[in-house]
Amino acid sequence: MQQRECLKRVRPLMRERLADDLHDFNWEASFLAKLWFGNHDLHYEITPRERARTIEIGLHFEADPLTNARLLAAFVANASAVRRALPNARMERWDRGWCRVWEPLPYRAPDGELAKELADRIAAYVTALEPILRRELPSDVAWSEPAAKPARARAGVKSRSSRAARR
Repeated sequence: MQQRECLKRVRPLMRERLADDLHDFNWEASFLAKLWFGNHDLHYEITPRERARTIEIGLHFEADPLTNARLLAAFVANASAVRRALPNARMERWDRGWCRVWEPLPYRAPDGELAKELADRIAAYVTALEPILRRELPSDVAWSEPAAKPARARAGVKSRSSRAARR
């Protein structure tokens, strides 16, 4: 089984493991998988790293550095609750001013059993961390993503930008 197929199998397995009020999530999967509820910059991620022999799983804060730092501080303040639910979770800053609550799992070849294990782990993260995230989200940080502009409007903006760049 390819990695992509394994990650694709995680989504339906997640629904079986989550409470009904957490079934309405967004999902994208290719070489990694992301799950989010409102703001795409605040998402759960499964990242297999074959060369590093690990699979990273956790909640990522990939908004602006201030928002990320504020959320990390909120999770550190809730560390005892996080550790009770997720004893192996790490909370840290990392690349590009991003932050995360995560854990490494040993890398395994992708198969149906791995898909079940990943669904179990990401569901545990969502169940434990989503209530904290929603409660601690700063009031000035958007929860919902802005509605996408119609294709025609995006094309018009793009062509104006292109014309301006040519001048």
